[in-house]
Amino acid sequence: MPPITAVIILYGLGLTASMQVGLIGPIAPDLRASFGLSQAEFGLVASLITAAGALCAIPAGAWAARAGLRRSLVLGCMMMVAGALIFATASVSSLLYVGRIVTSVGYLLIVVGAPSWMAGFKNPKLVAMAMSIWGTFIPVGIALGNWVSAAAVTWMDWRIAVGVCTLPVLFLLPLLALMEKPEIATARRSLVVGMVGVLKSRSALQVALTFGAFAGATSAALAFMPAMLADNLDIGITLSAGIIGTTAIAGNIVGSVAAGTVLGRDVAGRTILIIFLPMMATAISTLYVSTSLPLSVTALIIFNVCQGMVAGTCFALLPRIAKDGLSMPALQGMLAQFAEIFVVLVPPFAGAMIDQNGWAGAAVVLGGFYFAGFLITLRKPGMAAPIRQNSS
Repeated sequence: MPPITAVIILYGLGLTASMQVGLIGPIAPDLRASFGLSQAEFGLVASLITAAGALCAIPAGAWAARAGLRRSLVLGCMMMVAGALIFATASVSSLLYVGRIVTSVGYLLIVVGAPSWMAGFKNPKLVAMAMSIWGTFIPVGIALGNWVSAAAVTWMDWRIAVGVCTLPVLFLLPLLALMEKPEIATARRSLVVGMVGVLKSRSALQVALTFGAFAGATSAALAFMPAMLADNLDIGITLSAGIIGTTAIAGNIVGSVAAGTVLGRDVAGRTILIIFLPMMATAISTLYVSTSLPLSVTALIIFNVCQGMVAGTCFALLPRIAKDGLSMPALQGMLAQFAEIFVVLVPPFAGAMIDQNGWAGAAVVLGGFYFAGFLITLRKPGMAAPIRQNSS
């Protein structure tokens, strides 16, 4: 199987995993009505998709390296399907929680295993491009999940929406058996050695902290963005969601492809982060206080292109760090765990600031976290070499 076909299959798995995050918003009214959920209870249902990642992403990555990437991906697919079945057939609210927890395990195994497989290609330019494109799986998958779920729940039922958003796994799972093993095998260490290795790596820690601040701010920004645009621009929530979804997909793809292109030309990843994180901070702060439609759309486009650049770069830097003998799946797990921790912490903090200071409060918080990622990247100039994408 050509490497590009393998990239498509792996990216498809990532999109399906992220669709499990995006599907929950459109079914919220039906779900709350069916089970009598409070806002807090529904919030728990939504957030449990991050449970496995927040608790054990690093050990899960170390395990995947030892068990084999194909095995971990197959298990991830099976867990995602099982979680969706439990969720879609739930008759009591407790089964909703169980279903989302099971799904979170599948989500974690896929987001750790798929990019680790991509990093095993011999062509460094292909690796840089594949990892950069992989960086779009979250926003694009969430947007697809929103659209598919909204269509399904409008014409059919929320349970059907859950099934439709999980259906691609059933088509992609058999294709995993046809994929050749990664050309470059990942380092296999004991579980403890794999975990300790990535935690001791200063380069890995710096990228993970940068990505964590970025992911937490982005999660909060996207969560409040539909209501913010509707409020600031006096437009409907449907139009607001449409603008966000369209610009998210287009901007992230453009940004990630651009990141892969420049990394493939031996541009230091640290340079990309130093340029685009402050741009993200400026764009999101402008967006959250703007009452002008042209200015808001311009800021939103810039924000999404920068999002693709930053996410794609962070993922593309990991294969170079792994060349120091570290486990690539454990590195992916580290990135995921830091991201999920920040995703749990930043949105409530931003929400509290909105309660106190309106949308301007969110502008300060979100811009601050992106700027914090910039400062983390700046902290050690000597890190430029460890996070440089090698093209030879």
